[in-house]
Amino acid sequence: MRLPRNVFSTSSVNRTHMLSTDDTVDLIIRQPGGSRMSVSREETRGSTPKSIQRRTGAESARRVLQLMLCFNRQNHTYTARQLADEVGIPLPSVHRYVALLRETGILIDRGSGKYSLSPRMIPLAQAARSAETMIDFADPVMRRLSAETGESVILVRMINDMATCTHRIESPRRLRISYEPGQLVPLLSGASSRILLGSMSPQARKAHLSHYLYMADGDLRNLERIEQEIQQAAKNGWATSSSEIDEDVWAAAAPVKHGREIVASLSIPTPLSRVTPDSQKRLISQVTVAAAEISNLISAIH
Repeated sequence: MRLPRNVFSTSSVNRTHMLSTDDTVDLIIRQPGGSRMSVSREETRGSTPKSIQRRTGAESARRVLQLMLCFNRQNHTYTARQLADEVGIPLPSVHRYVALLRETGILIDRGSGKYSLSPRMIPLAQAARSAETMIDFADPVMRRLSAETGESVILVRMINDMATCTHRIESPRRLRISYEPGQLVPLLSGASSRILLGSMSPQARKAHLSHYLYMADGDLRNLERIEQEIQQAAKNGWATSSSEIDEDVWAAAAPVKHGREIVASLSIPTPLSRVTPDSQKRLISQVTVAAAEISNLISAIH
């Protein structure tokens, strides 16, 4: 990615200015593991250490990508202030990044200070969709399941240790939920997450959950309860949740497997107002059968 010279110049004059901006100072003093390092204006005169330059460049690129990832089907338009609040970086930095994204044709100015992704991003979405071969197996099964149940159907995978919605079939009765293709799914909540966590070894799962609970300021004593729920889901071959991610939404999920390995979670979310004990049993059975069908298709090819 080519950045404007006035943002990350290698000249000594601009380096000093660069290090005095809010976002860059924040980057330098916040170290991995929580330790902090203070860099004064005097210390940055003359030459900037290469390690700091590398962190600055990587962090800036990461923040630009974070801005781009804010956009999705439901939230397709943002102001600079909204982006700053969403990502948690200073507004002046957002203005610089937005200017860069507009310059490269990635963002479009919609007027009144609002921005959206440009059609240049469509080929990227198509490329990601084409590379996700599991969707080819899952899509027809998911469409049939949606038609049979009248509900939306969602496929969630672990990608780089993050639960990610990879495919969604919308029901005729639209349901406002937090699952959009490409969107991260909370690992501490929801039926799909309990299924996916069941694919990890107990040691890896404990480390994962401890990290997420710590980041969410959660009580680490909840680890035992969550572990019990994961083990119960593994024993049942399915999991359910109620109002854990979206208010008044109940969901059933089942594992998609390649051999014995859980590679994804298939789920059906539905409004609590439509759920009865009988419909819960029916949806659990239907999503379990559909997940097994996708598993058989994957195993037959691979």
